[in-house]
Amino acid sequence: MLKDWVFHFCRNSLRLPLGGFVRKVHFDGLENFPKDKPVLLAGNHPNSFLDGVVYQHMSGRKIYTLTRGDVFLKPIANYFLRSMCLRPIFRARDANSEVARKGNSQTMDELYDLFTKNKTILIFSEGSSYPEKAVRRLRKGTGHIAIDMVKRSGYNLDLHVVPTALNYSRFGSLMQTIHVSFEKPILVKEYKEAIEENEKKVAEQFTNQLQKSLENNVVITKGDYSEEKEFLHEVIINENYRPFTFKSYGTWKLSIAKLNSIDEHVASKVRDYKQSILNEGVDDANVGGRSFDAISVFIALFTLGVSLPVYAIWWLIWKFSMTLIDKKIKNIIFHDSLKVGLAMVLSLVLVSGLAITFFNLFSPTWAILLLFASIYGGVCWFRFVELLPYFWKQLAWFGMKDKDRDELSNQRKAIIKAIS
Repeated sequence: MLKDWVFHFCRNSLRLPLGGFVRKVHFDGLENFPKDKPVLLAGNHPNSFLDGVVYQHMSGRKIYTLTRGDVFLKPIANYFLRSMCLRPIFRARDANSEVARKGNSQTMDELYDLFTKNKTILIFSEGSSYPEKAVRRLRKGTGHIAIDMVKRSGYNLDLHVVPTALNYSRFGSLMQTIHVSFEKPILVKEYKEAIEENEKKVAEQFTNQLQKSLENNVVITKGDYSEEKEFLHEVIINENYRPFTFKSYGTWKLSIAKLNSIDEHVASKVRDYKQSILNEGVDDANVGGRSFDAISVFIALFTLGVSLPVYAIWWLIWKFSMTLIDKKIKNIIFHDSLKVGLAMVLSLVLVSGLAITFFNLFSPTWAILLLFASIYGGVCWFRFVELLPYFWKQLAWFGMKDKDRDELSNQRKAIIKAIS
């Protein structure tokens, strides 16, 4: 009972800070993620703790996530992390061999019990995290876990191993767009004969399949044409933008695989187009005809005048969180996760403190009104931060001559065609 309370409290407390950090979340391929089957999600790991939060708090499903085992060694941490549906997996460097062996044995028993109840487990198959747009070589553990689970059941467990790719628009800043895709599952029990013949070979085959799937669905900017690929990622995001929604669903337009394999011909078009919009002072979103969310802009501007104190609170929370983490935490792997976590704690402390103050000085009614104003003001502030720069660039777009707008549109269409 207490663990359920902790889970729901943290889940709901994260909603507003996440709303400031994340602009949009797009889910692609949900038909490959069954609700009534045991599922092992196998994904990339670009953004530390925040990756698990994205799946857990934005997919709308209860997902158990495997994470580094050494953080579970303290009793209080163990209780809290398990309440958050996290389960330990020990690597050789996380603890001594005996602790790792016993811990992993217990975790495997727990996973099997969860799978028999058609639960979903998330494993980050890269094994470690680093904030870059790339896919590192996957570890073999995912394949071995999947095979072990099916063998325990006598090949009766209908385990679906679902490759899942996680793409962030950028790291370390507010108002990110996140794309989550779920690819065609691997049905492990169908490999019974192959497993019995050569289990190691099948585990390697699973790893290679997952590797290929992630490389086709994760934006990879390392290597040649990194700046051009980064810009193309922004173009793809704008092509999939849907106003008035935080979450969106459906097939992701344009091909990430083609983005990853552009040549000099496409790269030169991208450079020319990027320079053209910089010269005109507009954005790709303007050229692409992204729906202008005018209502949200006017609401945000209006509430800026009547709710300035609430706006100021949220500005201070995010400004302090981002500045402190950027200055004090040298390891950039944890920056985004810590910024969201610190913003959550500060928002709870400040808003609760103000509500108690209003309760004591005025009345319970004023305290309740403050809570509602804080939530509403926070949402409007996030929209204001997102839309104000776009608003000014939209004015610049409207001020351009028709022939100049047509020229930019044609440049963009040529690029879209190349990655379609």
